[in-house]
Amino acid sequence: MIFCGLFLRIENAQARILHSDEAVQAYQLWELMETGEYRYDPEDKHGPLLYYLASALNKGLGIESAELGRVSLRLLPILASVGLMIFLLTLLREVSLTTLLGGAFMAISPLPVIYGAYFVQEALFVLIGFFLLYSYFTFWDRQSPVRSAIVGLWTGAFFVTKETAIIHIAAIALSVFIAFPPGRRLESWQKAARLPNLVAGLGSFVLIWVLFYSSGFKDFSQLGDSFKAFINYAERSQGAGHEKPFFYYLSVMWPHTAEGIRWGEALFLILSFAGLIVTIVGRRSLDPRIQIGIFYGFLCLLLYSTIPYKTPWLALSSYASLALAAGLAIRFLYVRYSNGWIRVIIIGFSVYCLFAQYKLTKLANRYAADARNPYIYQHTSPQFQKLVDRVADLEDLDPEGQLTIAVGGNDNAWPLPWYLRDNDSVGYWMDPRQTPPLDVVVGLAGELPPTLSATHIPEYHGLRENVLLECWIRNELWDAFMETR
Repeated sequence: MIFCGLFLRIENAQARILHSDEAVQAYQLWELMETGEYRYDPEDKHGPLLYYLASALNKGLGIESAELGRVSLRLLPILASVGLMIFLLTLLREVSLTTLLGGAFMAISPLPVIYGAYFVQEALFVLIGFFLLYSYFTFWDRQSPVRSAIVGLWTGAFFVTKETAIIHIAAIALSVFIAFPPGRRLESWQKAARLPNLVAGLGSFVLIWVLFYSSGFKDFSQLGDSFKAFINYAERSQGAGHEKPFFYYLSVMWPHTAEGIRWGEALFLILSFAGLIVTIVGRRSLDPRIQIGIFYGFLCLLLYSTIPYKTPWLALSSYASLALAAGLAIRFLYVRYSNGWIRVIIIGFSVYCLFAQYKLTKLANRYAADARNPYIYQHTSPQFQKLVDRVADLEDLDPEGQLTIAVGGNDNAWPLPWYLRDNDSVGYWMDPRQTPPLDVVVGLAGELPPTLSATHIPEYHGLRENVLLECWIRNELWDAFMETR
């Protein structure tokens, strides 16, 4: 199961060109590996943990910054995603039917496969979130300064991965509160609030926060920026062009057809919500570790659904809990009916559900960067690779020289800057009308200076769905290129 999940994630990583968000994160990693320095940007970036861990991983494997490709760049998210599978399997310190099926659904379902191979913070963020959830529960069960320090460590790691940790902290606290025996809540609270526990927890949290946001205690000015990010992301949560209705996340998974391609996870969703009902109704007899694992993701789903800003990868934490709940629902049926033939039917039904998820994931990998794939969001068009190849062809005309490239527009045509990172003669102009007529000029169609038509030949390339780029190539450079065809 784990190897199948790993294979599907590598397959997806190989099939999919970088999303613009991935390219932005990749550029931060590349700069860190090239210079050994990192500067936190609270305006449009997330926490630094992804970059530091990815840099250490790639260097440990002997991968240089110039060798970062589709798979090597995404190794850390892939490993984090596999780590979550293993964590779910061993949730009860032994493999049960609930955790086995939950891990299997996470291994082969489309959303965790895709975003388990995405170079953004989410896969790492989800893994740390589950570590924090269970360390928090363990601390409330038996309080000690050591356990408090572990909670503080994972809380710090959570926040230095992504600022939206504050949403998950609320879901974690509420999940543990619901699952914890009512008779022990007051006693646990009193013990948790003892000074040694508070000092240990707060101390480890501050240590991790300062360590990463000061670039290893080198630049403490970034600590103030880390607080500014909460204001910026609170404003962005109102939509910022990504507004979606309340039921958006469920609509992604509910059966529908997109231009002739059939998508949907109806059985999985039905099983997941059935598992939630089993959890609520049978809460007193259910292992609290299963309870909190299920409540956590459903609470995250509720919280994220109420926020206007929505993207598919924000549902990854919730998906892990949905997978556990689906496993619990099947286990409930298996335990409830002792008849051999009924159990055979239940096992057959389980295999069918898993196979349906696997087929859907293979379909998603086949349409890995296609706009008809509902699990991806504003993804880079596969046609964009032709622009990258064209620039490479033009650079090959004079390997000793340096092709001058001007990119116009306020979004810099991401992920293009990632592919041009080794060219020192690239410039970026926020106002596309001011873009100079260098050897190659790239920008959104219709926004570049019309005077380019006198000196350049245009080509057109897709960036994203309904977003077209113009690539203007100087006449003499185009003639030289055509002589090589």
